[in-house]
Amino acid sequence: MSVEFTEAIKRQGLPLAGLIEAGSGFRIGGLPFVLTGQSADHWQHTNVQHDLVVDSALQMRGACAIITRRLRNEGAQTSPPLDVIEPLYLEFGQPAERWRHIYANGGTAENFYPPSAYRTHECSRSPSLVIESHPQGRSSNLHLPLIISLASTEPRSEGLFCGLEWSGGWYMKWGGTGDGRSFLGAGPKVRGLRLAPGESLALPPVHLGFFRGGPAAGTNALRRYLYTSVCARYQGQPVLPRVSYDHWFGIDNQLNADLLAREARRAAELGVETFVVDAGWFPGEFPEGVGNWDAVDTRKFPDGLEPFAEYVRSLGMDFGLWFEPERAAEGTTWLREHPDWFVPMPRTQEWLKNPPYHIDLSRREVQDFVIEQIGRWISRLDIRWSRWDYNVDPAPFWEAVDPTLKIQFPYMEGLYRVLDTLMQQHPNWMVEGCASGGRRIDIGTMKRAHTYWFSDQTADPFLCRYMQARANRFLPGHLLNSSVAVGLGEGDAGFNDVAVLSRMLGKLAFDGDIASWSPQVTRRMAQWVREFKAIRHLMVQDFYQLLPTPQTAEDWDAVEFASHDGDEAVLFVYTGAVGGSRNVALHGLEPMQRYTVTRRPEGAAV
Repeated sequence: MSVEFTEAIKRQGLPLAGLIEAGSGFRIGGLPFVLTGQSADHWQHTNVQHDLVVDSALQMRGACAIITRRLRNEGAQTSPPLDVIEPLYLEFGQPAERWRHIYANGGTAENFYPPSAYRTHECSRSPSLVIESHPQGRSSNLHLPLIISLASTEPRSEGLFCGLEWSGGWYMKWGGTGDGRSFLGAGPKVRGLRLAPGESLALPPVHLGFFRGGPAAGTNALRRYLYTSVCARYQGQPVLPRVSYDHWFGIDNQLNADLLAREARRAAELGVETFVVDAGWFPGEFPEGVGNWDAVDTRKFPDGLEPFAEYVRSLGMDFGLWFEPERAAEGTTWLREHPDWFVPMPRTQEWLKNPPYHIDLSRREVQDFVIEQIGRWISRLDIRWSRWDYNVDPAPFWEAVDPTLKIQFPYMEGLYRVLDTLMQQHPNWMVEGCASGGRRIDIGTMKRAHTYWFSDQTADPFLCRYMQARANRFLPGHLLNSSVAVGLGEGDAGFNDVAVLSRMLGKLAFDGDIASWSPQVTRRMAQWVREFKAIRHLMVQDFYQLLPTPQTAEDWDAVEFASHDGDEAVLFVYTGAVGGSRNVALHGLEPMQRYTVTRRPEGAAV
């Protein structure tokens, strides 16, 4: 006897199982599909009128379902135009207004408080909700492509979390069916997409998890799933947040070998583990030299990068290097030698002098070229870390190549193949995802990044702290790289305990002219680095927001990271400008256990 797709999910005995209605679990263009085949955890549905077939597979990882689908045209005619391709479409036996939803903005950069970046939204009693990518195309430029939804506003309600493994345009939509039921649909953004006879598309995989226990349980179920089942591993092991240095914020294009040697010596004093040369190491500087990946700027590095990389290693740190392979500037080597591989783009960023060009990674020969070129640098310099940047909005590229946006499918497959291949060929290489900050954070890139440069706002400690604290409600802390950034010649002013503690709610880094610090500030920062290393294993475990989200920089803020087994926790409390005292209830600990409480960095018992 055949079992429909959603029935297989219900039979897992998961939370919310009683609410899920029968059905195929997807929606394609509003067309009717019937179940025409099933074996084990695989299903085949067919639209007889147009000979369209959807092949589905279900993989369970604990309380999370990973749903993969392929859409095929088996007919002799081109398919009708499709405006809706949803690899997830579930109906639930309760009204839309019963649900409570939690979601967040993406990784933008603002100069006001509270920033828009990672601002958390909670809504209930709503007949509909849509979260989506920005119209310009980067996946987390508007919203993070993750949502936590609870079946009611009860404190310990059951719920689900959902995310798409997709780095292009997307949406998730909650709504009502008009008959007292509700639905959740999710998919890539397309416009009138057609499939040629014999053509098929691998649809974005869906990650759908279930939990009990209310909002905090939903946060920690999502964080734990992402960390254990999605996030890239390093040398086969889960990643803990490393302490890194990057020159860009504070030095930018003014880098040279002598200056960075001074910064490297200071970084080693601090206890930095990875030293990264960011943009500007190539001829033409940033941004107009992006695409000159064949040479080093010998005005800045007269002997090339090899001696400098070796010097970094002699100080006990790994060497890292910045790349942005998906964009090229006018007149650069890659664009000049392979003009047919690039598509001209409008100048949408004010800091660009000239319109950029976008590489076409949907083409196999282009993928192979990028793998070979970047791989050569990794081998040549023994690069252990790269910031893989993406400072361009892709929507104009997609629309120029294919107004239906079908180009996204082979492009994402190409991007993932490039990163997967480089990581397989160079197992000592770590990737820091970046897209003008955190504008391409999604499950697709998460599988191929060991951390993210999660916002280009790195100057204001209050904003950095706000963003890290809020983002932790959805992402394990090692993904949230924030930096203490020092301007060239800036010295000690403003670099106190608050400056570093406001970047310790995830992954800690340093930028710019740290060599301008006095010995006193250097020793204090090194002390905090040691403290961070002692607690960083907790950044990837359970997270609790203990006070209401601050609305001004003067408000209190308190968050806690606790081990899964309840043996230990670290509490961060920021008293703002109002001072005073408050009672803060801790979570995730064992009520009958005795704990030792110490204040850091002094280590004295409280």
